[in-house]
Amino acid sequence: MEVVLVPFGEKHRKPLIDIFNHYVTEGFAAYPENPLPYEAFDLFRKMTAGYPAYAAETANGALAGFGFLHAHNPMPTFSHVAEISYFLSPEYCRMGIGSKILDRLLAEAPGKGIVTVLASISAPNEPSISFHARHGFVECGRFKSALRKKGTAVDVVWMQRMLG
Repeated sequence: MEVVLVPFGEKHRKPLIDIFNHYVTEGFAAYPENPLPYEAFDLFRKMTAGYPAYAAETANGALAGFGFLHAHNPMPTFSHVAEISYFLSPEYCRMGIGSKILDRLLAEAPGKGIVTVLASISAPNEPSISFHARHGFVECGRFKSALRKKGTAVDVVWMQRMLG
Protein backbone atom coordinates (compact mmCIF):
# COMPACT_ATOMS: atom_id res chain seq x y z
CA MET A 1 0.00 0.00 0.00
CA GLU A 2 1.22 3.47 -0.82
CA VAL A 3 1.61 5.89 2.05
CA VAL A 4 3.38 9.18 2.43
CA LEU A 5 5.55 9.74 5.48
CA VAL A 6 5.11 13.22 6.89
CA PRO A 7 6.39 14.76 10.13
CA PHE A 8 4.00 14.56 13.08
CA GLY A 9 1.60 17.47 13.06
CA GLU A 10 -1.31 18.72 15.11
CA LYS A 11 -3.75 17.07 12.71
CA HIS A 12 -2.35 13.70 13.83
CA ARG A 13 -3.13 14.22 17.54
CA LYS A 14 -6.40 12.29 17.74
CA PRO A 15 -5.78 9.49 15.19
CA LEU A 16 -2.25 8.86 16.50
CA ILE A 17 -3.41 8.51 20.11
CA ASP A 18 -6.35 6.37 18.95
CA ILE A 19 -3.94 3.96 17.21
CA PHE A 20 -1.67 3.86 20.25
CA ASN A 21 -4.62 3.27 22.59
CA HIS A 22 -5.78 0.34 20.49
CA TYR A 23 -2.54 -1.41 21.47
CA VAL A 24 -2.89 -0.27 25.07
CA THR A 25 -6.27 -1.97 25.39
CA GLU A 26 -5.76 -4.96 23.08
CA GLY A 27 -2.59 -6.54 24.37
CA PHE A 28 0.96 -5.90 25.45
CA ALA A 29 2.45 -4.03 22.48
CA ALA A 30 1.94 -0.65 24.17
CA TYR A 31 3.00 -0.62 27.79
CA PRO A 32 0.50 1.68 29.57
CA GLU A 33 -2.19 -0.05 31.62
CA ASN A 34 -4.93 2.41 30.57
CA PRO A 35 -5.65 4.45 27.43
CA LEU A 36 -3.88 7.78 27.19
CA PRO A 37 -5.70 11.11 26.85
CA TYR A 38 -5.20 13.12 23.66
CA GLU A 39 -2.86 15.43 25.58
CA ALA A 40 -0.34 12.56 25.51
CA PHE A 41 0.39 13.61 21.93
CA ASP A 42 2.33 16.53 23.43
CA LEU A 43 4.53 14.04 25.30
CA PHE A 44 5.23 12.15 22.06
CA ARG A 45 6.19 15.42 20.37
CA LYS A 46 8.43 16.43 23.27
CA MET A 47 10.23 13.08 23.48
CA THR A 48 10.85 13.05 19.71
CA ALA A 49 12.21 16.62 19.51
CA GLY A 50 15.38 16.49 17.42
CA TYR A 51 14.66 12.95 16.22
CA PRO A 52 12.85 11.64 13.14
CA ALA A 53 9.13 11.19 13.83
CA TYR A 54 6.68 10.37 11.05
CA ALA A 55 3.02 9.78 10.42
CA ALA A 56 2.13 7.43 7.56
CA GLU A 57 -0.77 8.91 5.61
CA THR A 58 -2.80 7.11 2.97
CA ALA A 59 -3.80 8.75 -0.31
CA ASN A 60 -7.10 9.86 1.26
CA GLY A 61 -5.29 11.37 4.26
CA ALA A 62 -6.07 8.64 6.80
CA LEU A 63 -3.40 7.87 9.39
CA ALA A 64 -2.19 4.33 8.71
CA GLY A 65 0.43 4.43 11.45
CA PHE A 66 3.33 6.31 12.93
CA GLY A 67 6.89 5.79 14.05
CA PHE A 68 9.69 7.66 15.73
CA LEU A 69 13.08 7.56 17.34
CA HIS A 70 13.73 9.00 20.79
CA ALA A 71 16.56 9.13 23.29
CA HIS A 72 17.33 5.87 25.05
CA ASN A 73 18.97 7.71 27.92
CA PRO A 74 19.29 11.48 28.44
CA MET A 75 22.97 11.32 29.44
CA PRO A 76 25.28 12.70 26.72
CA THR A 77 27.31 9.48 26.83
CA PHE A 78 24.28 7.74 25.27
CA SER A 79 23.61 10.34 22.57
CA HIS A 80 24.53 7.80 19.86
CA VAL A 81 21.76 5.39 20.99
CA ALA A 82 18.07 5.77 20.17
CA GLU A 83 14.96 3.71 20.81
CA ILE A 84 12.47 3.08 18.06
CA SER A 85 8.70 2.86 18.34
CA TYR A 86 5.99 2.45 15.76
CA PHE A 87 2.38 1.42 15.68
CA LEU A 88 0.08 0.73 12.74
CA SER A 89 -3.67 0.93 12.61
CA PRO A 90 -4.75 -2.75 12.61
CA GLU A 91 -6.33 -2.56 9.15
CA TYR A 92 -2.99 -1.47 7.69
CA CYS A 93 -0.81 -4.24 9.14
CA ARG A 94 1.13 -6.57 6.83
CA MET A 95 1.09 -4.11 3.91
CA GLY A 96 4.74 -3.02 4.06
CA ILE A 97 4.01 0.21 5.92
CA GLY A 98 6.00 -0.79 9.01
CA SER A 99 9.01 -1.58 6.82
CA LYS A 100 8.68 1.78 5.08
CA ILE A 101 8.61 3.63 8.41
CA LEU A 102 11.53 1.58 9.77
CA ASP A 103 13.62 2.16 6.65
CA ARG A 104 13.06 5.92 6.82
CA LEU A 105 13.92 6.14 10.52
CA LEU A 106 17.07 4.03 10.10
CA ALA A 107 18.15 6.06 7.05
CA GLU A 108 17.89 9.32 9.01
CA ALA A 109 19.44 8.04 12.25
CA PRO A 110 23.13 8.39 11.25
CA GLY A 111 22.56 12.04 10.34
CA LYS A 112 21.55 12.56 13.98
CA GLY A 113 24.72 10.82 15.21
CA ILE A 114 22.88 7.61 16.05
CA VAL A 115 24.82 4.38 15.55
CA THR A 116 22.69 2.01 17.66
CA VAL A 117 18.93 1.58 17.56
CA LEU A 118 17.12 -0.34 20.30
CA ALA A 119 13.63 -1.80 20.32
CA SER A 120 11.81 -2.71 23.54
CA ILE A 121 9.19 -5.39 22.81
CA SER A 122 6.92 -7.35 25.13
CA ALA A 123 7.65 -11.06 24.76
CA PRO A 124 4.04 -11.94 23.83
CA ASN A 125 4.38 -9.64 20.80
CA GLU A 126 5.99 -12.33 18.66
CA PRO A 127 5.06 -10.66 15.34
CA SER A 128 7.10 -7.58 16.37
CA ILE A 129 10.06 -9.71 17.46
CA SER A 130 9.97 -11.52 14.09
CA PHE A 131 9.60 -8.23 12.20
CA HIS A 132 12.66 -6.76 13.89
CA ALA A 133 14.71 -9.94 13.35
CA ARG A 134 13.85 -9.86 9.62
CA HIS A 135 15.13 -6.28 9.54
CA GLY A 136 18.53 -6.93 11.08
CA PHE A 137 17.80 -6.52 14.79
CA VAL A 138 19.19 -9.10 17.20
CA GLU A 139 18.05 -9.88 20.70
CA CYS A 140 20.47 -8.29 23.15
CA GLY A 141 18.60 -8.74 26.42
CA ARG A 142 15.50 -10.03 28.13
CA PHE A 143 14.12 -8.64 31.35
CA LYS A 144 12.17 -11.38 33.09
CA SER A 145 8.64 -10.40 34.22
CA ALA A 146 9.59 -6.72 33.89
CA LEU A 147 6.18 -5.66 32.53
CA ARG A 148 3.14 -6.10 34.72
CA LYS A 149 -0.05 -5.29 32.86
CA LYS A 150 -3.60 -6.57 33.13
CA GLY A 151 -2.58 -8.68 36.12
CA THR A 152 0.04 -10.52 34.05
CA ALA A 153 3.82 -10.36 34.29
CA VAL A 154 5.62 -10.70 30.96
CA ASP A 155 9.20 -10.49 29.79
CA VAL A 156 10.48 -7.48 27.89
CA VAL A 157 12.77 -8.32 24.99
CA TRP A 158 15.40 -5.81 23.92
CA MET A 159 16.58 -5.95 20.33
CA GLN A 160 19.42 -3.96 18.80
CA ARG A 161 20.59 -2.97 15.36
CA MET A 162 23.98 -1.43 14.82
CA LEU A 163 24.12 1.09 11.97
CA GLY A 164 27.10 1.40 9.69
